[in-house]
Amino acid sequence: MRTLIGTPILVRGTVYGNLYVADKRSGGPFTDDDERIIAALASAAGVAIENARLYERIRRSTEDFQRSLLPKLPDLRGLQACARYRPSGAVPQIGGDWYDAIMLPDGVPCLMVGDVMGHDLRSATVMSQISNMLRVIAYEQCRPPSRILQRLDEVLHGLHGGPMATVLLARLERHTGGEWRLWWGSAGHPPPLLVPPDGPVRYLWSDGGHPLGVMPELSRPDCEQIIRAGSILVLYTDGLIEDPVHGLDEGMASLARAAAELRHLPIEEMCDRLLQHRGDDFTDDVALLALRLAGPATMSCDALADPRDGLA
Repeated sequence: MRTLIGTPILVRGTVYGNLYVADKRSGGPFTDDDERIIAALASAAGVAIENARLYERIRRSTEDFQRSLLPKLPDLRGLQACARYRPSGAVPQIGGDWYDAIMLPDGVPCLMVGDVMGHDLRSATVMSQISNMLRVIAYEQCRPPSRILQRLDEVLHGLHGGPMATVLLARLERHTGGEWRLWWGSAGHPPPLLVPPDGPVRYLWSDGGHPLGVMPELSRPDCEQIIRAGSILVLYTDGLIEDPVHGLDEGMASLARAAAELRHLPIEEMCDRLLQHRGDDFTDDVALLALRLAGPATMSCDALADPRDGLA
């Protein structure tokens, strides 16, 4: 080096580093104009650093706020349960996806997963209203899932003008021979994924019903499925299977393949790996609730009925 000019990079009075430039192409000394240019570049670098700090602060704050709205899972009596929430890669990292699980007065676990339309603070607020309202109605009424969803729709229309959302509500009851009975209703939500201890993984397709916020007087069907003990039930929101690059069918197939490969893992590790199979860049929020059903396996996977045969 023959010549050198430098200036500090300041962010709110704190020195984050120094910007140095050496040896002009012309070979001459640095001038006052050069000094002003270098100072402007250092100022631009400081703004970029400050923007990055603010971005990260907003990302952490919104994600922490979203997680504070989600419940801790209770003891579900014979079920190994795990829930995960993953925000989208966009800021603000807040949205309307949620999961929930409660024990009903009759001793039956009630499982809920939902997704409010939109991706902003309002969506998170509506999500909180819907999830709290749903757990109260489910706990008090102990009625078929479809009736609970219909009552929720009626109340939401009356109080909040009928916000749009998809919800899956399920009861998971002990059945004869160590099996389990899944009884669920859906308001336009993606189907549950059934992962048996061995054999093919499959979605429990059924008439999904219409989303909340459409027409509260319309009825929805109840669906029923007998499930082998040792199976894993995966409930999720559409952020786990949808992205702008791949189609919905491809996303669902990818999730099913990943679940089949990971079924032998502990339920917590399986959930983490299911999220990882999508990579790091999520275009939408994801709520994930997975449960391993305890008890002796007394029924082969091939003997499971088509879930569409159990529509009420």
